[in-house]
Amino acid sequence: MKNVLIFDYDGVLVDSLELFMKHFIFACKKEGFNNVSSKKDFLKLFEKNMYESMFELGMSKKNILNIVYYMRDQLLKNQDKLDVFPGIKETLERLSKNNILVIVTSNDTRVVESFIKSHEIDFFDEIVGSDKEASKIAKIKKIKTLFDGDNFFYIGDTTGDILEGKRAGVKTIGVSWGWHSKNKLKKADPDFLIDNPDELINLLEK
Repeated sequence: MKNVLIFDYDGVLVDSLELFMKHFIFACKKEGFNNVSSKKDFLKLFEKNMYESMFELGMSKKNILNIVYYMRDQLLKNQDKLDVFPGIKETLERLSKNNILVIVTSNDTRVVESFIKSHEIDFFDEIVGSDKEASKIAKIKKIKTLFDGDNFFYIGDTTGDILEGKRAGVKTIGVSWGWHSKNKLKKADPDFLIDNPDELINLLEK
């Protein structure tokens, strides 16, 4: 059997921090939430599940849906301003030959599908976005029922990713090129922590 490699999207595959953060903060202000106004505020949301963090700030389901829909529209409109991280395309192409590749993300499925096609990184067997399920734990558990694999890995760039991967019962790989710093990721105690996409190939082909 093959390994099942479950990738986060933002901060792992696509360099989207500045664009995502800009529109997210603006959307929060539109909904009357001025307590997400800085990079520090924004990144704190991803120390756990993003939607849990938003509820804890007092946002209603309607507030969150309004923010999500606004984000979806802005990210679709501005995809030409985003790019994949260096080395990601080559890494995905190589890994797809002997592994099952999946995306589990807090972003919208349609946003991700559009981006991976336009940037020619469509190597994935399944994409599960926030429109299908908010909890990454539930999404990862669902993936475990859909695919047979020798090992399941969740590859993420935030402490929230690592914690949810652990709670879903898969091995976790933190990547230091994303939204949370390497030192912050260490505190979540991922099974592996890597600094560039080549290390992912070395790790998984051992």
